Amino acid sequence: MNLAQQLPQLLQHLAVLTPEVFLTAAFLLVVTVDLVREKSREPNGGSLYPLTLGLVAVTGWLVWKEEGSGFLFGRMLVLDGQAVFFKLLVTLAAAAMLAHAWALRYRFAGELHSLLLALLLGLYLLTMAVNLLTIYLAVELVSLVSYVLTALHRDRRGAEGAVKYALFGAVSAAVMLYGMSLLYGLTGTLDVTDPGFTRALAQTNPFAVGVALVLTLGGLLFKIAAVPFHLWNPDVYEAAPTPIVSFFSVAPKAAAFLALMRLESILPVDWAGWLAVVALASIAVGNFSALWQRDARRMLAYSSIAQSGFVLIGLAAASDFGLRSATFYLGAYLFATMGAFLLLDLLVKVAPTADAQSSWSEQPYHFTRFSGLGLRQPALGVAVVLVMISLVGLPLTAGFSAKLLVFSALWETYQQTERTLLGALLLFGVFNAAVSLVFYLKLPFLLFFRNQPDAPAVPRPTLGQWVVLAALVVPVVVLFLRADWLMDFLERF
Repeated sequence: MNLAQQLPQLLQHLAVLTPEVFLTAAFLLVVTVDLVREKSREPNGGSLYPLTLGLVAVTGWLVWKEEGSGFLFGRMLVLDGQAVFFKLLVTLAAAAMLAHAWALRYRFAGELHSLLLALLLGLYLLTMAVNLLTIYLAVELVSLVSYVLTALHRDRRGAEGAVKYALFGAVSAAVMLYGMSLLYGLTGTLDVTDPGFTRALAQTNPFAVGVALVLTLGGLLFKIAAVPFHLWNPDVYEAAPTPIVSFFSVAPKAAAFLALMRLESILPVDWAGWLAVVALASIAVGNFSALWQRDARRMLAYSSIAQSGFVLIGLAAASDFGLRSATFYLGAYLFATMGAFLLLDLLVKVAPTADAQSSWSEQPYHFTRFSGLGLRQPALGVAVVLVMISLVGLPLTAGFSAKLLVFSALWETYQQTERTLLGALLLFGVFNAAVSLVFYLKLPFLLFFRNQPDAPAVPRPTLGQWVVLAALVVPVVVLFLRADWLMDFLERF
């Protein structure tokens, strides 16, 4: 088929990708507005918040109106129900991030808004990628923009975090690209949905296939911060601005998990054992490292590694119920973790101001800075308790429903297969959920059971901040009381 014959088909497929086309136009619009507006009047991009938030909302509406259209651009992408749901998930995370930054009056450079739209476009492509080439390009687009956003404040800590992020990202990308080249050599195609791809791998030496696939998964494990590709995570979480960290903790992980789900359902390899080992390692490293942290954001960084391990439990179950449970977990995790980061910023805002000699000036999120604030700001304290026990997985929160579902899926698979490794993962996961109580409840304990003598009066959150907080914390409770709402919603996709 020559170019003249291909062009009408390409234009037809492009018309299906309305959200992506709109995002591209929105990116150009935001760049233009940022260039032509009066720098002296608005030097830090504050006026771009409502514009960007509106554009993200319109994009979400376009995604909501999408319907599964099958393969696009010569089987490079696929638009199905899963892609639509995960695009909605990352769009919601982007809207929450912008609302967080706007409500807390962050004064970012105008580049934040265009970079966020570019990152959102990369995440959309990753949710639809079913070709090794498009998977690699989407991961790289997401990674490159993430490196820049990490150093957005242009301070020493941000630059150091961005450099570490870029170095680890370059290594994982090289490993992934090498694995993809091996897969292409073994199969003769980059299309992972091609029956010939699966057939060729099934007829190849299992060891060679295993090596190629493990290398290929390196880039995706890097995006979800799973062991052993997790070392960048704490430094980036500590270096980047809190709203950006909040977005990193959810959106790139969600898109990468969908790519893992697609590969697991296609490849002729029993991945349950491999995923169980990665889940075990991630849960152990994340939880036991978080025990020793004194900085709240570093604690959440290590906890996010453990949370990735819990999502991998759903994938290790290797069943439709397991994949739905993992998807539910990601939805519940979005509200809990983004609510936690918002609460940290609100607590810093209402905490006593650090002086030049205080360690808080260098570590504004140090746990001891929050001592006694729960007694002076009880509403914030209760919200902190809710999101923290949700991350633990205790009743009355969505985290309990999420962990119950992934453990149930794993138990169901264990009963069918009687694999010792899956049984060990189940026991170890339950044990580590109990271990996480120690560090997740550290902040609530300091808020309510430690006094801060002679503390000056502190400002209260504004109405806008309360609205954003309620939008993130209320679903944490609602998804426990009516978990079936989200599960039924998932059935639509």
